[in-house]
Amino acid sequence: MKLICKSSNGQITFCPCANLFHLEFGNLLLTLSYEELKQMHGYVCSIDHEHYLNLNKDSFNRRKLLLNIGARKMYFCLNSSEFLELNDLLSLRKKPGLLNNSTLVEQGIALN
Repeated sequence: MKLICKSSNGQITFCPCANLFHLEFGNLLLTLSYEELKQMHGYVCSIDHEHYLNLNKDSFNRRKLLLNIGARKMYFCLNSSEFLELNDLLSLRKKPGLLNNSTLVEQGIALN
């Protein structure tokens, strides 16, 4: 498995043997092809989350954003900050200034 990007609530990894991406966010894990990952990102980018937060403000759910994940009657339930984090994670951008473990080992950087 190769780590593609990571956030505080999730990560995207790639399995070269299966040629599949694994999107882990919260307690959900989705296994996606590259095309499915791109479609998921496009779908999330297309959502006006402020509109749906307002639309669902009186619902009983704590998390007001419900993203249909393609399976019958299955949804990501997110609050505003989780939605923005998922959107950022799906953009596949690595955070500037973060070093991964292999960089630490390769450069001999000690954390103590």
